[in-house]
Amino acid sequence: MTANLRHLDYGPDACVPDVGAAGLQAILDSRDVTAWRPILRHVRDDPWGPVARRVEQVVEHLESYGTAAALRAWVARCRAGLPADARTLAEQRDAEGRSQRQVAAAMGISQAQVARLEAATNPTLRSLGRYLAALGMRPLALVALDEDGSPRTIRWPATAAARIRKR
Repeated sequence: MTANLRHLDYGPDACVPDVGAAGLQAILDSRDVTAWRPILRHVRDDPWGPVARRVEQVVEHLESYGTAAALRAWVARCRAGLPADARTLAEQRDAEGRSQRQVAAAMGISQAQVARLEAATNPTLRSLGRYLAALGMRPLALVALDEDGSPRTIRWPATAAARIRKR
């Protein structure tokens, strides 16, 4: 993401979560839709995450009310298929009171591999299933987004769940 707006300067290596509220406001106020794309993708991928929440706060102060309405609608659309209590893998692990080392031991892999899995943007279904099994959970469905951002719920294959339990 590259933005050079007002008194703010974010270089090409800056990632969306690192851009503060003032940076987001400057980018979204600029009406440069190209600069919005990384932000919109981030909200689409994590509609309840910190960037989406920051965008919600920022739209309250945008100079363009049409822009604010469009951004509010985008956040709402992205959230339509995901409950507010949806968690990342790391958040679920923390809620279960487990460490990465404990999950790694249950999966038979290293702690570093668990850390990579939790940060992965495209993990395999097998890895996800093994991770959840290590937490004592069984996958039933996967929520996926179409290219247009519409959520879809896909049943987890019963045969895959059976293979995961056998390991």
